[in-house]
Amino acid sequence: MGAIENRTALMYGYRLGGPADGWPGLASALTWHSADGASWLMPQVSWATDAMREENHSDHFAAAAEERLASFGLGELLLRTYSIGWDDEGHILAAVVREPGGKPLAVDSAAMSAASQHDAPLARALSVLELHVHAAKPEWIMASYYA
Repeated sequence: MGAIENRTALMYGYRLGGPADGWPGLASALTWHSADGASWLMPQVSWATDAMREENHSDHFAAAAEERLASFGLGELLLRTYSIGWDDEGHILAAVVREPGGKPLAVDSAAMSAASQHDAPLARALSVLELHVHAAKPEWIMASYYA
């Protein structure tokens, strides 16, 4: 197993957030879960897993969401976990992830216009995941994430 690195990238999609920050990107209904003296919010979805309900760890949401996306033929979309703060994380539903690759992190006009081809699959993914977001459309988001 390789080391986990914190990377910075530009991602095209929707910032969802996570339990640590109250899921600020979501307009969906949220539900409280608690175990071992801790409580946390998770999106209220029909595909919630026992792990999502029993442990305050956003990776359970990410794993279940990616599995659901794949089962609906949307496996090319990514659910990236990004850093919110020290030891906290959230999620971005992304269609495009651009890493710097040793160059300054930027998106040129061609990449910006090409990104709109992903709008329909991202909208379908939100429907499949039963999520409603505050953003009217996908956007370019700069975030630190773990890989």
